[in-house]
Amino acid sequence: MSFRSYVLSLMKDERKGPTALVVKGVLRVLSWFYAAGIRIVDWSYASGMRKTHKMDVPVISVGNITLGGTGKTPMSIYLAEHFLSCARKPAVLTRGYGRDECRMIKDELADVPVIVGQDRVRSARRALREGSDVLILDDGFQHRRVARDVNVLLLDGTSPFGNGCLFPRGILREPVSSVRRADIFVITKADRADEASLAKVRDRLESIAPGRRVILSRHKPTFLTDVTGSAYPVESLKGKKVCLASGIVDPDYFASLVEAAGAAVVLRFDHTDHYAYGQNDINRISAGCAEKDAEMIIVTKKDYVKIKKLDLSGIEDKLFILNVVMDIVSGKEDLVSGLDSVLRG
Repeated sequence: MSFRSYVLSLMKDERKGPTALVVKGVLRVLSWFYAAGIRIVDWSYASGMRKTHKMDVPVISVGNITLGGTGKTPMSIYLAEHFLSCARKPAVLTRGYGRDECRMIKDELADVPVIVGQDRVRSARRALREGSDVLILDDGFQHRRVARDVNVLLLDGTSPFGNGCLFPRGILREPVSSVRRADIFVITKADRADEASLAKVRDRLESIAPGRRVILSRHKPTFLTDVTGSAYPVESLKGKKVCLASGIVDPDYFASLVEAAGAAVVLRFDHTDHYAYGQNDINRISAGCAEKDAEMIIVTKKDYVKIKKLDLSGIEDKLFILNVVMDIVSGKEDLVSGLDSVLRG
């Protein structure tokens, strides 16, 4: 296990024992300094020391308060497609830290400008010069220099606030109280949470930020593609022995989607988020799948944009990419009305 994986397991309270207890103590102390930094940032905006920049077009932010895994990229794509259907000209502004996500957005939104840059104000002004009339801030909840008309906050339905601790002791990027800045809550992976758990999340959100819209969503597999780009129905997975390879925050959810389609997962290669694949990884996957007689190797789109530059000749006949979309299962009318209100305004 890598050091990064070990620390992440501590942040999620997945490790016990004396050593883990000591390291958690160190992480908790570090989280106090992190919390102090957040308070300074909050004060600087509240006092006017730092200012926000208002754009001349609607701005919608998509973000979360935990470290990854909530589905920000699929939601940004969903919003861009919605605005395209309204005959608008959206642009997606992203920091570009997760370059695989940037490539995913560009692949999915061929007609939408995707502007990469850490300076969101500069990116926004560039998008305006190029004719965009709606701006979508991908992973924008913590980046407040650009004023937004709608803050869409995503929460993982299976673990909306982690262990309740701030980074690096936990996975919270901000205190839970910061959800007050959100206008719309989208609970993702709602298909993995039971009704009682979802009700608790709703009640907590209502107690902190009353009156906000709460939307339920899931990741819905739509089709498979092979290395040539040919498409196959999800039903192609039924009855197949498959191997999974992923470098994402929640590989268990990925596995559940594949299993729900009727596949038998015989082997998994779970890597850390944003994992940098090398040729040795491909060789290892190939050997493992041969040993398990796997008929298919399933990867996420996020992973394929990284491994496609490697030599896949040993696995290309078995390699398939699972394409998923953000599927709104409850509250779609509330989401649409919240988005369209800024277009009318």
